[in-house]
Amino acid sequence: MADADNILIVEASGRGFLSHYAHALALGLQQRGHRVRLLTAPWDELAGWPAPFERKATVRPGLAGWRTLMAEVREFAPSVIHFQWLNDPVSTALFVGWAQRRGAAVVYTPHNLLPHRGRWMLTPLFQSLYHGFDRIVVRDTNMRWAASEILDVDPDRMAMALGSPNIIAHPGAPRRLPAELGPRQPGEIRALHFGHGNVRKGLQPLLQALARLDCPPGLHLMLAGAGVAAAINPAVMAAARAQVRVSVIDRYLDPAEVGGLFAQADLVTMPYAKLCRSPILDLAAAFNKPVLRTDRVEATRFDEGRHGWTVDSGDSLAFAATLASLAAAPAQVFDAQQALARGPGVEDEMVRLAARHEDIYQQAMAERRARRPRHAGGAAALMAGE
Repeated sequence: MADADNILIVEASGRGFLSHYAHALALGLQQRGHRVRLLTAPWDELAGWPAPFERKATVRPGLAGWRTLMAEVREFAPSVIHFQWLNDPVSTALFVGWAQRRGAAVVYTPHNLLPHRGRWMLTPLFQSLYHGFDRIVVRDTNMRWAASEILDVDPDRMAMALGSPNIIAHPGAPRRLPAELGPRQPGEIRALHFGHGNVRKGLQPLLQALARLDCPPGLHLMLAGAGVAAAINPAVMAAARAQVRVSVIDRYLDPAEVGGLFAQADLVTMPYAKLCRSPILDLAAAFNKPVLRTDRVEATRFDEGRHGWTVDSGDSLAFAATLASLAAAPAQVFDAQQALARGPGVEDEMVRLAARHEDIYQQAMAERRARRPRHAGGAAALMAGE
């Protein structure tokens, strides 16, 4: 795809899964022969990891960040600029017009259609912005429907790219276990509950239910993430620990530690009360770990018995009983692990994702050439320093 040999990927939030996804896409594109440059924030948690593609952790918030980005466009001369995260629709719109005037196609992947804060107040601005991109990459049919119905985006300008390969599951990625986690015991079944603390993730009801059960001695529940146990009543934790081994790692974990945890886990638990589509599902699958989830955890694809098992939301006792049953007779867990391992590996998924993006970029570039470039206006010129 000679039309888009220079690809500039921008992920300036530095946030966990967004950064992981951007790195995976950049690696896949680089392996398919493209010259890729990834721009991230100085605090990007993967900024210190070795990468075979060009990467600069230099994009800061505000006007300084946009000027940095514009300088990179002038120097790198990308055919395609692909944003992975945005929170300023006005400055972004000015930049999009400026970049398109220079001949670049601008693509956006909205991992969230609108920002979490002030979303309804900002909706008209984001609606206008969405209409300015050359292509919008959506990762599931729900996002495609919402963009069309809420923001009036033409479905023909959206492209589907399923899957979310995670760079920390790559065989070459560094891994280490957190110091708080002791060695594995004979017959131990490790169930990992991972992520920041949130009362709607159903952890306290799960602990309350486990306290009522006669749990198998091999079950080890690992709670890991910043604030993961902050909302747990100490009496509830003590009662649960009387029945089951519970380890708590209540802090930020760097990517190598996250990789170590998932590699050592036998299964992942998601007893959520909130409705969500979590990247934890993709991360678990990348490590060949089945997930015990409630029906509030949505997935693009979830094969019962292979990707894991589903319990009705609100029935914490049934969830706990299923977890205890899997730990007591773990053959189902091991069978699911082996079934997942027979599927495509994370390296294959990265290349597949990159190949899909090649097609998207080519379509965007063809349409950009066919259209008359938009006039960026004086505000964009001022922002660019031109």
